[in-house]
Amino acid sequence: MSKSIRIPAPDPSDTSPAVTHVPGTSGPSRALVAGVALGAAALGLAACGPAGAGVAYVTSPAVSASSPSASAVAGGRYTKIVAMSGLQVSPPTTSATSEHLGLTWAQAATAFAATSAVQGSHAQAILGYGLVTLSGSTLPGGTSPLDRRGAWVGITWGGTTSCPAAAVPPAGSSTSRASYHQIFTAVVIYGKGGDGAIVYTSRGTPSCGGPQTGPTVTAAREVLSVPWQQTTQLHNGSVRVSYQAPSCATLFSTASSGNMGVGKYILTVEVTEPFDRTSCPTTTHTTSIRLFPSPPVPPGAPAVPSHTTLGHGPTGPVSVLQTGRIAGGP
Repeated sequence: MSKSIRIPAPDPSDTSPAVTHVPGTSGPSRALVAGVALGAAALGLAACGPAGAGVAYVTSPAVSASSPSASAVAGGRYTKIVAMSGLQVSPPTTSATSEHLGLTWAQAATAFAATSAVQGSHAQAILGYGLVTLSGSTLPGGTSPLDRRGAWVGITWGGTTSCPAAAVPPAGSSTSRASYHQIFTAVVIYGKGGDGAIVYTSRGTPSCGGPQTGPTVTAAREVLSVPWQQTTQLHNGSVRVSYQAPSCATLFSTASSGNMGVGKYILTVEVTEPFDRTSCPTTTHTTSIRLFPSPPVPPGAPAVPSHTTLGHGPTGPVSVLQTGRIAGGP
């Protein structure tokens, strides 16, 4: 009999809700930049803001922007301008290359899929390299202004959500269709080696209805499986383990899979960490992992083995993005 248990843990610092990183160089100093974003349906009017706010980029009147779609990316790059509220991604001006910011498309896809903000089921997901401009939003501390800045940009939208029956609009309601605006979640990886990233959630209608929300901008966090060491013997179906992680990491989940009859289990410890965690010293954390229900054992279940063997699950980035495929690869 196999037993698999997954125990999610709250992430208080991940309010929006991998790849080996190379410390990036510091970005340019913050500046006040005024701009007018053409195409009000996509970007609206952007004005000067306080230091640290996003900046606007003036596009050519002859170039129109559209919402994200699978056709917006090809060969690892954006091929046309897309816009989500105040975030715009334009095709890069540099010649095609298989690597940007020290990351290949496949490595950027690994980091994108491991971002905690995109956890769950999504109908569509795209990824490509492009020039990013953000207007009308305040950036997280330490983030340089994004004004046609080269970045890997992954975008997700759609998906299945469980909603209370009372929250579902009446079928065929023209009012609900007219007021509905799709929410897009974009992961912008702009740091060298992937050590800097933000999550942008466009303004739109929540999946279960209600007033429009957003846009929001938060620092991105990625989900990583980290090494652990057992610190206590099995007691009431659980063991305690310790693991090394940055002080700014938070526990995401623990998992146990195995066979109670033979007493062999594979354990994993997953945490979320900022993409740029160079300023966070490594510390020791501890947590408990449940292997099987504490006594009494349910009727019909195998007897608890006198000895258990604990194995280690894979470490590194954990894909939390559930989608058919990520479009845009080379």
